[in-house]
Amino acid sequence: MKQNSLLDKFRRVLSILLNLAVVRMEPIAIRMSWEAVGEQTLTFYTENSNLFSAAVCLLVAVCQLWALLSGRALPRWVKRLKFIAACSLTLTFLTVVFVLAPYYPDEGGVVFLLTESSMLYHHLLNPVLVFVSFVFLEREPRLPARNIPLALVPTAIYGSIALWANYQRLWTGPYPFLLVYEQTPRQTVLWCACILAGNLICAALVWWLGGNSRKRR
Repeated sequence: MKQNSLLDKFRRVLSILLNLAVVRMEPIAIRMSWEAVGEQTLTFYTENSNLFSAAVCLLVAVCQLWALLSGRALPRWVKRLKFIAACSLTLTFLTVVFVLAPYYPDEGGVVFLLTESSMLYHHLLNPVLVFVSFVFLEREPRLPARNIPLALVPTAIYGSIALWANYQRLWTGPYPFLLVYEQTPRQTVLWCACILAGNLICAALVWWLGGNSRKRR
């Protein structure tokens, strides 16, 4: 069905602008990260999820422009990717605020982790823009509830690689809960369960806030 209302066009234009803002900021942020830690940049869930999200945002911006010109809806598979990206960055934001911040009280805690260098972009600006654009501006087409577990895929893939690399002593961290030799196996399992459960709850909330639970007319 074509989407031609003035409100719909306004939402599409804002969606394009917010997605392009993420695309513009990501090269700045990733350069900062690389200058700070070099190759270790690619061991962080934050950096990987932001790179993925920037690529998705570019795709969404292009497809929204096409949809604006053609009057058609955003392709569902594109919105599905944006949903996964939004969930990944929302998880990043919540993990920073509620899990990582307590580990760094002497360095400024949550303020430091949300405002310093590349963290301003990766921990705050990108997550907020991706969340806002998905929830308020990209409400069509609806995604069935069966899409919710897909949000766990990036986390599960990253977690599997990171835990294996830490077990093989190829990586150290980079997050406290990945330090398998500094905690018991039970603690590692509990961390994994809590993060995946939190990811699932977060995904369900993002899905619901995005208007996907609405009944079809």
